[in-house]
Amino acid sequence: MGASSSVHKHKKDKGRISPNTPKSGDPIDGSNHRQECVVEDIPQKRNQDGENQEVTTKSKSTSPQVEGPSAQDSQVGMERQTERSSSMEPKDLMISYSHQDRDKMRMMIDALEKAGISVWVDETGLKAGVEFLNKIGQAIIDAKLFLSLLSTRSATSKYCKDELALAYVSSKPIYPCMIQPHKQVTEVMDFGMRLQLAPIRWFDFSDEDDFQGSFDKLATCIKQKLAEIGDEANRTEGSAKKHKQITRKETRTRLNVHQILPPTEAIMKDFWAVHFKNKENVPLEEFMSAFKNDCTEELSKIGVTLEWIIPVLKEELDEERDDIITKESYEYFCTIDEERLDFWDRVKEQALERYTMLEVFSMDSTVRIDAIQNLAKFHTRSVMEAMMDLCADKDDNVRAVASLSLARVADGKNLRVIRRLLRLLKDRDRLVRQSCCLALGHMRAKQAIPSLVQLWRNDAISNVREAAQIALHITQNACTLNSSKNARPCNSISIEYHVTNNSPMT
Repeated sequence: MGASSSVHKHKKDKGRISPNTPKSGDPIDGSNHRQECVVEDIPQKRNQDGENQEVTTKSKSTSPQVEGPSAQDSQVGMERQTERSSSMEPKDLMISYSHQDRDKMRMMIDALEKAGISVWVDETGLKAGVEFLNKIGQAIIDAKLFLSLLSTRSATSKYCKDELALAYVSSKPIYPCMIQPHKQVTEVMDFGMRLQLAPIRWFDFSDEDDFQGSFDKLATCIKQKLAEIGDEANRTEGSAKKHKQITRKETRTRLNVHQILPPTEAIMKDFWAVHFKNKENVPLEEFMSAFKNDCTEELSKIGVTLEWIIPVLKEELDEERDDIITKESYEYFCTIDEERLDFWDRVKEQALERYTMLEVFSMDSTVRIDAIQNLAKFHTRSVMEAMMDLCADKDDNVRAVASLSLARVADGKNLRVIRRLLRLLKDRDRLVRQSCCLALGHMRAKQAIPSLVQLWRNDAISNVREAAQIALHITQNACTLNSSKNARPCNSISIEYHVTNNSPMT
């Protein structure tokens, strides 16, 4: 599928514009026009006065039971902009809380600081006009630990859920501290938050008369973990970290190594052995039919719908998109951190992973921008795999963001990532195609040149053609630059390019 007739039928997207590619009226001639294209560009729209506004529209297909900020949360967010703060120096621990629980938060921070634990909390000192949401995301990524004050208010706050998701994705040890009874808090949680916190020890601060007793247990655990982190840092200091290229033979790893879902208590027979016995592959439709029969009731217990989870499983199990599930792909899916898990346990983990990644990287996320900007600090093989999964999401905005984010954590030698992005060059959505062009250019992926040339010549959307032209120039210039001592590294934060003429070199 190329720049097909479906592209011509594509309606103008409201509330979205392309990443920063040159507009058709920009000069592109022999004058060495210089432009910079930043990978983490924020999709924007223009209001009637011609001023840029950040897009806050939300897709209905990003994840199940994920509510946007309520009117009350929006008002709280405005108050937080002027009242919540802290120094941006990295701290031992970051506290996430609902504004309405400010008194409990102050009790907690006072006790932690008296115990010698440095704390970041966005409570005072951030003046109006400061991008306070970005500072919160930065604080989560830089802190060693994450503490969530759990109440019915924080459990339903978009801000707090996004902060928890970012802490999970960046593999922080998480300390849930409930300030209301457990039943009250869990009843209002969506399925993703329940799964995120299921494997973690909760600390009960709901009894105000026993605050000190609960805090002593919490402080002991926090200090033990800080000591472990310090020991680990000392062991790895001075040794260069080697990032392996992802291959299909390697097993997946968990997003958060500190939180592992407990296994199913009941002994279950292997799903494949029960339904398909000695077969080496089965039709996708047959596999999903068996899944529906076996797992619908279990899914309802954790609040996941078949309509949401089945597309996620299709992406994982049918990577070749040929409507066939092989036993090899099934075994790969069931193995994580070199441990073979029950199929149902892996389904739960995959649901948790997808939910969490969508919370962080979807267009309505309050931490998305900072997460993308700081991917290099916490990217792991599991994050890259999860980002590749998002490239197949139903939501156009999610696919566009995921493709740009992949470019931040991969290089031109990662063939799996390049193949995934090449597939997206044929996407029905023009912003996804445009984002993929920029991502492939950022990676200096020479393998993409034929596809980029075809897109530059044939795509019906001018911005996509221009993005393909940019990517071609970047990739071709890299071949020359790499042979000189002044070559720029491929993983630089921004993409700079020189346009020397109207036609890309082929």
